[in-house]
Amino acid sequence: MNSMKGKRVLITGPTSGVGKDIAIQLAELGAEVILACRDIKKGNQVAPEITRRTGSKNVVVMEVDTSSQKSIYEFVREFRRRYRRLDVLINNAAVSRGALPKVNSVDGIELTFATNVLGYFLLTQELLDVLKRSAPARIINVASSYASDLDLDDLQFERRPFESFRAYAQSKACDRMLTWALARRLEGTGVTANSMTPGLITETELYRNAAPELVQRLIQYSGGRTSAQGADTAVWLASAPEMEGVSGKFFEDREELECEFRNKKNEERLWRICEELVNKT
Repeated sequence: MNSMKGKRVLITGPTSGVGKDIAIQLAELGAEVILACRDIKKGNQVAPEITRRTGSKNVVVMEVDTSSQKSIYEFVREFRRRYRRLDVLINNAAVSRGALPKVNSVDGIELTFATNVLGYFLLTQELLDVLKRSAPARIINVASSYASDLDLDDLQFERRPFESFRAYAQSKACDRMLTWALARRLEGTGVTANSMTPGLITETELYRNAAPELVQRLIQYSGGRTSAQGADTAVWLASAPEMEGVSGKFFEDREELECEFRNKKNEERLWRICEELVNKT
């Protein structure tokens, strides 16, 4: 196993599912793990559980709502107050609203896009200088094999009928695309950016609002894949010596995959859209 002793890892969405298992496995490897949680109460319940399971006392809980740009800015200010180094950033927090109707974030942005895409984008941008000072450092964006319905002219479903799973699938395509655009910008800095899919995990809160028959189909399709299995590739990307310097790639089960959304023109257009939405709010 790869040692992570002396390494500081920040992970969003760490209180359940794949995010929680990523945190557990990295703590087992000796990393200091910062749990960046929307629900601070859950975070304070999960942290001692991780300590009990791994023996690690280097588990820290911090509050951030990745759907809120104000919350992200406040989180980064507090992070900078406490820390000067960050070795690994894992953008994992995500939302899927199942059969629920469209809702906007506090910034007036469709909630799925605000959380799953802009949250990744803004948090990463605000921590880039810390990561660069800490180089070699790594950024890992948790995407999904469930990615489709990309429409750069209607990212917030203002013209299309809103469907939660289409919004989620689009957001996960965007996560991959932003990774490629970021990797280009990080060339020569000592900071790498890769994306991964944990595979189809059904033991996750992402499907808590989904119809029972859909969840059953997902279980049959996935073959009962666990969140611990899904976490493995992210942990490998964060810790493996052979991944030092590797950037701009997409992985599943520790294997590089081709990505149908690779398109430099579209990636740069999405990057500009994200910049505009961040600056606007």
